[in-house]
Amino acid sequence: MNEAIHAPDRAPVAASAQEPSTDTSPAAAAPALSVTAEADSDSYVPRSQLSTPPIAKTAIVLESPPNEIGAGRLVGVLSLFIDEQGRVQRIEAEEPTLPPAFEQAAREAFLGAEFSPGEIDGRAVRSRQRVEVVFDYAPLPTR
Repeated sequence: MNEAIHAPDRAPVAASAQEPSTDTSPAAAAPALSVTAEADSDSYVPRSQLSTPPIAKTAIVLESPPNEIGAGRLVGVLSLFIDEQGRVQRIEAEEPTLPPAFEQAAREAFLGAEFSPGEIDGRAVRSRQRVEVVFDYAPLPTR
């Protein structure tokens, strides 16, 4: 079984994040959630605009979920929202998505990882990085 993490060098796609709200009135909740989520996502600089991207300080090892059997190749894309200290604050799944147990395993691996923060001209900033996650269960070719 081979597992790999690939970080595509393409511009991130904004994904919608719905933050919980304390205001329960239907009229106020919908517009506020969407504006808040957009503003929060916009405060993270996409990788394409960084002079130095965030880099994992140690290897990120993906463990297969317990009691789950993978077949073939499972691929998903995650957006990591990394703060100025290099901590992953939030993760959003994008297309293609992984099966739920595999997505959760990937989330746990990235949430436990420490990064050097992304930078713009030597200044640490909040950044957003897309990563492709691959669980590969295809047999290796024999010679």
